[in-house]
Amino acid sequence: MNQVFRKIDPIYHFSLIYILLCTILALGGYLFCLDQSRYCNAQLPSLALSSPGSTACFMKSVESETPRTDLITIWWSGKEDYSRKIPVPATQSGSVCETYWLGTDRYGRDLYSRLVIGLRYSLMVSILSVLISLIIGVGLGSLAGYYGGWTDQIISYVINVFWSMPTILLSFVVLMVFGRNMGSIMVAIGLTMWGEMARLVRGQCLAAKELNYVKASRVLGFSDFRILFRHILPNISGPIWIQMSSNFGLAILLESGLSFLGMGLQPPVPTLGNILQEQYTLAYGGNLMLAMIPVIVLVLLIVSFHQLTQKFRESRDVRLKAAQA
Repeated sequence: MNQVFRKIDPIYHFSLIYILLCTILALGGYLFCLDQSRYCNAQLPSLALSSPGSTACFMKSVESETPRTDLITIWWSGKEDYSRKIPVPATQSGSVCETYWLGTDRYGRDLYSRLVIGLRYSLMVSILSVLISLIIGVGLGSLAGYYGGWTDQIISYVINVFWSMPTILLSFVVLMVFGRNMGSIMVAIGLTMWGEMARLVRGQCLAAKELNYVKASRVLGFSDFRILFRHILPNISGPIWIQMSSNFGLAILLESGLSFLGMGLQPPVPTLGNILQEQYTLAYGGNLMLAMIPVIVLVLLIVSFHQLTQKFRESRDVRLKAAQA
């Protein structure tokens, strides 16, 4: 019984559940939002800085006809709602009441809905950035490690150049050249992470190409492409997966940092970074809880990816398994 409880890691399970919850909310998007307007940008100044759990009742005044919107369009981009909400007492007949579980921001927008869509954009940027770094890092690292010689020297020099550049500075340069849009942000973040992936793959390929199964493949006349991508890379995939999971947390941190500094996606598009940038000043005005909510969501997400990486690394560590046994 003690061994069973010893194997249960509550921090790891909490991290896994939290990441799954954030992923489900991001995939559901506007379908899980109280405010389904585009970018959850419906502003109600009379409800600005409402505390978490507060309830408000409204009457809707339709100023122009709201176009019909199918479910797929709502899920992806929200809906155009031209109705105006008029706050009324809860006792008034025909009123509709809504509960703001995480409160509202300084413009009266629902903070929960903004965080859900912010998770979608932040996770989308992070996943595609990691894929960009994976493609560049695995491609160049495998070529450098397998062929060696001048190929290795040239690629290693390029890796060292990118490695020596400060992360934020490199991202700023890319965003200033190509503009502050989603594609540029993904490329900027991907270019800051590919060097570490390339170093890892290069080292693994240098060791793997001297093993007997690679030598046997050469004797059998297999092409370099087949040896590299069908034999070597599948056998070194463990460290690559670990590095990928580590890069997820780093990508979320970088995207949030760029948005916080005003270099990420621009309002009214919500991301975890620009929501944090809008909310953190509320702490100076006494609204500490409203200021802390986006901080808690972001920190828990980054720490959860870190814990997942640690668990994955431990599961691949043969010496640690032997010690625990």
